Amino acid sequence: MKIQHLRFLTAVVDYGGVIKAAERLHLSQPSISAGLKALEQELGRPVFDRSAQANRPLRLTPAGRRFYRNAIDILRQCDAARADFLGETDELRRVRIGVLDTLPQEAIVKLFQVLGKREPNVQVDLWEGSADRVAKWLAQERVDIAWINVNDLTPNARVLWREPLVAVVAPKHPFAQMRGHITIHDLESYPFVHRSRCELDVVGRAQLRAAGVTLRVTARAEREDLAFRLIRSGKSITLAPKSLVPDDLLAVTVSGLTVARIIGLQWREKLDQMLLAIVADAAGEVALMMPALSKINTKLKKKK
Repeated sequence: MKIQHLRFLTAVVDYGGVIKAAERLHLSQPSISAGLKALEQELGRPVFDRSAQANRPLRLTPAGRRFYRNAIDILRQCDAARADFLGETDELRRVRIGVLDTLPQEAIVKLFQVLGKREPNVQVDLWEGSADRVAKWLAQERVDIAWINVNDLTPNARVLWREPLVAVVAPKHPFAQMRGHITIHDLESYPFVHRSRCELDVVGRAQLRAAGVTLRVTARAEREDLAFRLIRSGKSITLAPKSLVPDDLLAVTVSGLTVARIIGLQWREKLDQMLLAIVADAAGEVALMMPALSKINTKLKKKK
């Protein structure tokens, strides 16, 4: 049994399919598929249930789910053994951070810069993914720290900043002339672009229903850049955290909509407190350095 095939398996599960796994691993799709086939031949049983429609994501069989959990443990032990052999456990401290894919890219880059300058003996591995994926990695202890959405009741977490959801419009949009302020009822006046990762949670949707507001959704965008491009091209609007609004678009406050995205760090149990402190201090400094967050509460808070 090849370790590489175990990595193929976990990548396909973690990233939701062969295509995305191949992109992440920088390999061809046939290579991934051939590796999975070889693995199943070695095991003598299917790992994936292929009875579903061809356009549906691959799903693990019950035995495949058990094997997937074991594969994670095997790969973690292999990485630890390699680090020990190379002396990295004595010379280099390592931390793996799962990063929410809707965080400002500038913030992620700055975190690497700050950590690299301040802590040269700490190696940071970054895994980017959706909120659900990063949360799963943390639950499986595949990452040490998750830079993700949190709330005031999240265990083992520290809040970095809170930012409101705002309406996003083009500079020539009629909302741009309303002194940066509209009401919740104004949201149904123009076509709405729904971002697949929209942070409009249960509370926000309840506020819309209570106000009798129905969004006129005319586009559902998986990619952030496509959503904002649609905003630039006409009179459509969307909702997004303030820090995600591109420089060439405008953020408009929506009265009656009191939804905020809370970004923070969450960590696995028994994480080295020194590593946690290093990453938390750097992330707090990055939040203060970000121009998009300059008017947002960036005070680092330790959860009690």
